[in-house]
Amino acid sequence: MDTTNIANSSLILEKMRSHAQWLRGQLHGEASGGRCILDAATLNGMNLTGADLRSAIIRGTTLLDAELSEAKLANAIIDGADFQRSLLGTADFTEARISDSDFGFSWMAEAAVSDAEIRNTVFHKSNLRGARFQGTVLETCRFSGATLSAACFNHSRITLCDFGESDFSDAQFVRAHLEGCRFLSATGPDANFSNCRLKGCDFARTDLARARFQRADLTGSQFERARLRDADLRDAQLGGVILGRADLAGARFAGATLLAADLRSADLRGARELTSQQLAQARTDEYTVLPNGSNGPYRRNSGAERAVARQ
Repeated sequence: MDTTNIANSSLILEKMRSHAQWLRGQLHGEASGGRCILDAATLNGMNLTGADLRSAIIRGTTLLDAELSEAKLANAIIDGADFQRSLLGTADFTEARISDSDFGFSWMAEAAVSDAEIRNTVFHKSNLRGARFQGTVLETCRFSGATLSAACFNHSRITLCDFGESDFSDAQFVRAHLEGCRFLSATGPDANFSNCRLKGCDFARTDLARARFQRADLTGSQFERARLRDADLRDAQLGGVILGRADLAGARFAGATLLAADLRSADLRGARELTSQQLAQARTDEYTVLPNGSNGPYRRNSGAERAVARQ
């Protein structure tokens, strides 16, 4: 073997040993009263399973393809870090502050992200199944194409985030505040938005079959061509909401406010608990399918608000 290659290989191994020793020292800094600081470090592909990085400062660091399952990152400050394709299953980010970072294509199933503050961060096509975001602040984050099934966003504040083409089926958003968020062509059957405030959100072409919106304020949001079959909209604020061409067959509307709601070309076949007054206040046209299966527009006292069984 070429002596030059042997020397280069030895040098690389020595650097790797030195780096590992340095990293171990950093990870044990908390135990010695210090704080782990990873500044512009390159930790691609490293196995950091269960690493204790509580209150760490991780800035400008790359962790591509790193193994961080069960890592403890509570109260960490993460800025400009790259976690793409990393494994972060059941990792703990409770009360972490994360900004300008990338978790694209990462595995974060059942991660704990409660009471965190996350801004300008990418979760594109990441797996966040069962992740917990209770009480978290999310601003200008991208969840496009992400798996969010059974994730929990209860009491969170979500602003200008993109959930387009994501799967948030059975996700929980109870009492969350969402503003300016986009869910275009996403999949969210059985999602729970009860008592939510949804301001200026776009659910166009989103599958929301059996979703729950009880007592939710949807003012200023739009559901053009959305699938809301058997959705629960009881006591929801739907005044001025765009529901044009939406599939609302079998949906429940008891107590909902529909003043100036746009139901043109919507399918209300079999929709339940609608009153004559509610439908008279909404906008319907000749392409609206009314609860009794007849075509609109709705005429007061016509009886078309009474649902017939769907075939």
